[in-house]
Amino acid sequence: MVLKGFLQALKRRSSAESGAEDAGAAGQHVDQALQRYQGGDRAAAEALCRAALALDQRQAPAWSLLARIALDEKQPERALEYYAHILAIHPDEPDYLVDAAEVNRRAGHLGRALELSGRALTLRPQDSRAWQVRGSALEEMDRLDEALDCLRRELELKPDNIDGHSNLLFLLSRADLLPPRQVAAEYRRWGELYADPLSAAAAPHANPPEPDRPLRIGYVSADFRRHALAYFAEPFLAHHDRCSVRVYCYSNCGRPDDVTAHLRGLAHEWRDIAALADGEAARLIRDDAIDILVDLSGHTGGNRLLLFARRPAPIQMTWLGYWGGTGMAAMDYRITDRYADPQGEADNQYREQLLRLPHSKWCYLPPAAMPACNALPAQSRGYLTFGSFCSFPRISNETMRAWALLLRRLPSARLRMIGAPGGESLDRMLEIFDAAGVYADRLDLIGRLPLDAYLQQYLWVDIALDPFPMNAGTTTCEALCMGVPVVSRSGRSAVSRSGLSLLRNAGLARLVAPSWEGYVDIALGLAADLPALAQLRATLRERLRASPLLDAAGFTRDLEALYRDAWRNWCARSMAPSKPC
Repeated sequence: MVLKGFLQALKRRSSAESGAEDAGAAGQHVDQALQRYQGGDRAAAEALCRAALALDQRQAPAWSLLARIALDEKQPERALEYYAHILAIHPDEPDYLVDAAEVNRRAGHLGRALELSGRALTLRPQDSRAWQVRGSALEEMDRLDEALDCLRRELELKPDNIDGHSNLLFLLSRADLLPPRQVAAEYRRWGELYADPLSAAAAPHANPPEPDRPLRIGYVSADFRRHALAYFAEPFLAHHDRCSVRVYCYSNCGRPDDVTAHLRGLAHEWRDIAALADGEAARLIRDDAIDILVDLSGHTGGNRLLLFARRPAPIQMTWLGYWGGTGMAAMDYRITDRYADPQGEADNQYREQLLRLPHSKWCYLPPAAMPACNALPAQSRGYLTFGSFCSFPRISNETMRAWALLLRRLPSARLRMIGAPGGESLDRMLEIFDAAGVYADRLDLIGRLPLDAYLQQYLWVDIALDPFPMNAGTTTCEALCMGVPVVSRSGRSAVSRSGLSLLRNAGLARLVAPSWEGYVDIALGLAADLPALAQLRATLRERLRASPLLDAAGFTRDLEALYRDAWRNWCARSMAPSKPC
């Protein structure tokens, strides 16, 4: 559930359900609980909800807020228990049915989510939120065409739903449902609807157009925290030339942590903007006289794209945290490389102008907890283990069918999957493998793990498998650092060429195939020569250290040169004499 919409609905329900004396007192407790929850005091909010329920067990808003708290604490099954009470009280209330559908989706009960959202839509066919929840459940079931239809229906009913439109773009980019030019048109439509009208009102910039002066670079992200982005942001934040670049970080992180504190120490200036409206944040950036403002979120959660729409800096770029563009006229450039976005082929897929770094668009910093590489596991165990480490939503049914074919053709091999799903997603996965004659006793399914234990799992794996069409990023870098080669498949979009970009820069282009047949053949070829695979494992970490992927200083110099060229071009345009009318 989107928090803002959830709280607004909860306030309406709390007011509506306060009647009799006990119920009225219970409603007051719920109102106070909402205030405490919004203030960040979940424990007090929970206590007040329980006080409300002690007075009136039919106080559905109290059960609903308890469910919200349970979701915050990553306990969806407990939230389901609370919604069982709610549906017993209000079995045919569309708002509660939609909420219950979303809770079931988060708990992995996707069929139940479809059932409940379907009941809500039968009662209220124009409920945009029900279409959104239904679309999200279908997306997790890899029924992507149906999911796209639901998200389009949601936008028809609520055309001003900017977050819903971003969800649609996210799905189109990761699913490879449409040709890249059609996807680009959808991005442009988002920009024209929400961003471009704000850009038209932007004031001119007063930044001195001096081509060689020190630059003020601003980075905007919601993920300056314990997040995959930090492994790619720290290298350039730590290696910027302090004489030629002054670094400002604008953090939209609602829950800072120890990584936030570490990154803060790498910037010249740090601004927390999570509590600022877009207009206020834009004024702050103008006051800081930022020359180049860089978006590190794209259309992911917590983005501040409408801040960029207000054009607070003369040059604006998007990069790193999202594989696509933004669709905005105010975003001048998108940073990439020639492998993820080939020259000529990819340039018309974005509204932004593409700026290509000379080697890779990525530079990776391995975590300090990275263990030492071990010998090839297959040589001591007598069988080969393939591995998957990326989040399960990236793994399409098409990918799982290819993995099942690979295991069928190599009957002694196993697949070790970290972050394996439960519930119906697990059932769907097992059905795919069963259909290929590969049974569950050949699958090592492991749930989410703490970082240290997670990294230890690479010691069990001989060859890692990249999903398609949404290739991995962080997990590919981790695998290579652990001496584990990664087999990837490339496609027609940047998200399906991430593996190609990483493996080309690691000197392993031969591990990338343009088709599933080639993908399976590459994996079988690696598995057929264990001495060569053992030699690769023993040398891969050092090879990676010598590659552009871990060359933080060289990468940052390339990045600064890219910034400098863009700045000089802006200065040249600013100083050019205006044409007579």
